[in-house]
Amino acid sequence: MDEITRNIDLLLKNFSNRTRLMIISLIIKNGPMTVTDLSKVIKTSRSNLYQLIKDMLSDGVIVQSKTEVKKNYVEKYYSINESLFASVKSEDLRKAITVMDDESFRNLLISFLTTASAMMSIAAEQISIATEDDMRNYREEINRDHMIMSFASLSKENMAKYSKMHAEFMSRIENENDHSLEDHFLYVIGFPSIPNKGSLNRNVTHQQNGS
Repeated sequence: MDEITRNIDLLLKNFSNRTRLMIISLIIKNGPMTVTDLSKVIKTSRSNLYQLIKDMLSDGVIVQSKTEVKKNYVEKYYSINESLFASVKSEDLRKAITVMDDESFRNLLISFLTTASAMMSIAAEQISIATEDDMRNYREEINRDHMIMSFASLSKENMAKYSKMHAEFMSRIENENDHSLEDHFLYVIGFPSIPNKGSLNRNVTHQQNGS
């Protein structure tokens, strides 16, 4: 197995576990974090969190970036392994995802959507306690096109057009060398609207009966 294939497998393995993906997303969003920092957001036992961190270090997905002595204990800070992530392009991941078996693909989708929901909830909580200055800054971000809030229903043809534009944009970004000024978080979801009508009707009936 060549290095790129190995790195793709490692990333998909970690992306397919919702707690691991949450750890990755939080560190990307906030910068280096400790287990204490992560435990304030991720609802799992500290022992489980420590084990996941240990496994992710072993995989090379995260690295220990620094330590700080606080009173009588040492806090370890963890960062994303930039070289690992940089070695895998979005197109590489897309191709690998298309050949996943059903169960692996299911786990990846669930992990991604669950993590997206959690990250949006965190953002909502931050806004709920925002000061007047914070709210003014949010407005300025929108005016400068630095903040996006969008929802649309698209045909398959238009979704394909958007996906192509997004892929081209991400390819340009991935080829940039300086990522030191990155201070915005982008989470994109384009999902087919194919509800199970029978299941949906049953859920509506149960809600009506219970009201």
